[in-house]
Amino acid sequence: MKRKLVLITFALIGIAVFAGWWFLLRDDAPPPPDLESAIQIASAAQAATTTTNAVTVPSTTLTATSTTEVPTTIAPTSTTMELDPNEESDITGTWSVDKTIGSFGIDESTSSFVGFRIQEVLGRGIGEVTAVGRTPLVDGTINFVEGSLTKAEIIADLTELRTDRSMRDSKVQSALNTSTHPNAVFVLDETISINNSKIIDSTVPGSLTVNGLTNQIEVELQGQLVGQIMTVVGKFEVALSDYEVEAPSAPVVVSVEDTAIVEFQLFFIKATSADSTAAVVTTTTIDPLTIENVKQLNEYIAEATSFDQSDSDWLLPGNLDPSAGGAPGFTRYVFRQTSAGVVPTLVEGPIGPQFRCQDEDLPCSYLELKELLESNSLIPEEMGLSREELTKLVSELDLLSQFLEEHRDVNKACEKGYLSDRIQTANMGSHFIRADAFADGFNPGEPEIILYARADGILPSGALGQCRDGVWDGEPMVLVGSAFILPPTQKDNSHPEGFTGNLDNWHVHLNLCRGNSTGTDAFVPKEECEKLGGKFHETIGWMMHAWVNPEHDNELGVFSMWNPTIAPFGDTGSVEDRFLVQGENFPEGAKQSLVTNFAFEDEIEVEAGQSVYFNNSDSVPHTISAGTPDAPELEEFDSGVLNPGDNFQIDTSQPGSYPLFCALHPDMTALLIVN
Repeated sequence: MKRKLVLITFALIGIAVFAGWWFLLRDDAPPPPDLESAIQIASAAQAATTTTNAVTVPSTTLTATSTTEVPTTIAPTSTTMELDPNEESDITGTWSVDKTIGSFGIDESTSSFVGFRIQEVLGRGIGEVTAVGRTPLVDGTINFVEGSLTKAEIIADLTELRTDRSMRDSKVQSALNTSTHPNAVFVLDETISINNSKIIDSTVPGSLTVNGLTNQIEVELQGQLVGQIMTVVGKFEVALSDYEVEAPSAPVVVSVEDTAIVEFQLFFIKATSADSTAAVVTTTTIDPLTIENVKQLNEYIAEATSFDQSDSDWLLPGNLDPSAGGAPGFTRYVFRQTSAGVVPTLVEGPIGPQFRCQDEDLPCSYLELKELLESNSLIPEEMGLSREELTKLVSELDLLSQFLEEHRDVNKACEKGYLSDRIQTANMGSHFIRADAFADGFNPGEPEIILYARADGILPSGALGQCRDGVWDGEPMVLVGSAFILPPTQKDNSHPEGFTGNLDNWHVHLNLCRGNSTGTDAFVPKEECEKLGGKFHETIGWMMHAWVNPEHDNELGVFSMWNPTIAPFGDTGSVEDRFLVQGENFPEGAKQSLVTNFAFEDEIEVEAGQSVYFNNSDSVPHTISAGTPDAPELEEFDSGVLNPGDNFQIDTSQPGSYPLFCALHPDMTALLIVN
């Protein structure tokens, strides 16, 4: 009995050893793809489709050679060498992955596939094995133009990735996170010249995206035209860590190398005009137009670098020749048309990008800021506030709110020495000013100006009443907000330090005629202002509104210039349109589009035949250039360098979508839609 048991035990051990060898140690991974085998597959596929006697299929060799980069600060371009003219007609055009050729199998595949191979180290001294995985679901195109490979985009569906050991499949899928990122995508990064003399291995630069992450790679590539089939094989190394892929684990696997080999075998057929979904992509090789584009864009950059911005935040750069345009409360500069020409009437915010909290989707009002703090919610990045800054800001606004509550009655303001300017400005109210507080500096709990409006909700057409002997003499008024004012001095020409954070964009009024006795402001030359009985101000110091009265909580932001809860009432979206400034040369029926705070409108929509009138209301030069930073199309339209106050008109006739960008600030992009 014991002897039988021993024999059985030895037999089981023997079976286990054999099984371990068969499943683990036996390294029978399929060989990597090679060009010779791929050529045989392509030849056989075409031979099977013809009834003629078998003949040798002529082949054209494709070899990638290095490119020569053209210096440019805008977009990388490259030159190519000449293709043999006798062969050029064979390959020029778009080629698509042939999804019908051959059959797929892990051990032997006569179809297109993309796959990997990686070394696994097994435990207990068993050794190493090569793990191989492949997917036959491959799509994509390559383009040849004038003897150069100009474009390649290959997409592999990793959800169908299968390995030579089915027990690995689910772990590989999990490691690659295919449920979230099902595809791997390769894109050619440079134009590649083609040499038709012989087959050699070539290094091709590209970008690989796996698991939602993109890295630069270099591909060892071989290709050959076999009859009507473009045959391509290749491989490249990737580091799993570059794509945040954790190596799959198993009880018997000690480790998996971080470096894997990606390999592929691809068969392409030429796309016909009927089934090609896209035109042949224009090569980035240098042609006269590209040279002109690059040269022109670099000239713009050189011109812009000579732009001399003012040393003072509230003064304008010299040598401007502006046109009328802008929108007070929304743009850095506002220029208006007068009988004496175009003059600046407002400068807002610091030089450079501003944190404008005027989007009603953001928590920018006083009550919303308080709620944001109390709820401990995440602060939107667009607001540029830290948690500590938000805490201080709300505390300062609370002080201001307490002060205003004490001055809710307009008579209290009169008693404290605040005097009405007798002008109720639309969506703002009337400024009750305490002039003796101007020199006291900024104090969040004591504003120099309190804002009141008529209690009946009417926007008056004439002058308001006034404070007499510390008592209000006029129509009933209600508290709506407050404002601060600081004189610009030569000692401090920079944007004032006010409330905590960067949301408080102060502004300076220029060339303003105040008609206190008539209840209206005007923008006219000094001589005309005096004839009208007004008081002309070349400049009024730094000003900023603050809306902390809960009854007039402002969705345009606590520091916005305008408040739609004050007459004339309206929604936040209509306020900017109401205050757009246009000059006498503004085209009738045109769409005005402001360039401000280093941004275009994301989408500009017009009807065919309606022109678009761009107005640079920003602090620095910009351009309105057709195309994208990587593919400029200046022949379509191009403004050249627009200094602050310059305008540019685009006439539209052909419906379509037209991308545009700023050559000086390439992250500024937009889409012009012509219906």
